[in-house]
Amino acid sequence: MASYYSFKATDYTWHKDKDLYVIDNDFTISLKDSNGNERSYLIKSGFKTDGGSIPSVFQWFAPSWKDDDNQYNACFILHDGLYGSELEDRSTADDMLRSSLRDTGMNRFHASTICWAVNWFACCHYGKKHAKHDEYLYIANGVNYGPETEDQIQK
Repeated sequence: MASYYSFKATDYTWHKDKDLYVIDNDFTISLKDSNGNERSYLIKSGFKTDGGSIPSVFQWFAPSWKDDDNQYNACFILHDGLYGSELEDRSTADDMLRSSLRDTGMNRFHASTICWAVNWFACCHYGKKHAKHDEYLYIANGVNYGPETEDQIQK
């Protein structure tokens, strides 16, 4: 398991569309790996997410979305984007989720429990484009994935 720290998302706005959250403007999420290398991911306007995908019966334990905490929400935005894009392998995406939740103030038990649940219930979504994320991917590490680069996605 790798270690990531210094999780930070630049300012962004969002709006609700039925049961999804839609990102209104491009923003960047960055974090550092255990070697001190910074990784940055561009989240494009239009990206859709359901947040943490946490069932309502468990919202007392950890909410899927916090209307007043964009740093917390960005943890799940990044994880959704990484799962859909395969830009990072599944293990790395899960480690980034756990570490970013810790950086936003969540205790180790809660963050690890969320990642355990992801390993059990969300693992089948890794690498699959999902309707909730639109037809195109809106996350990149130095590459702009979107409708204008569809041929790159197909390769």
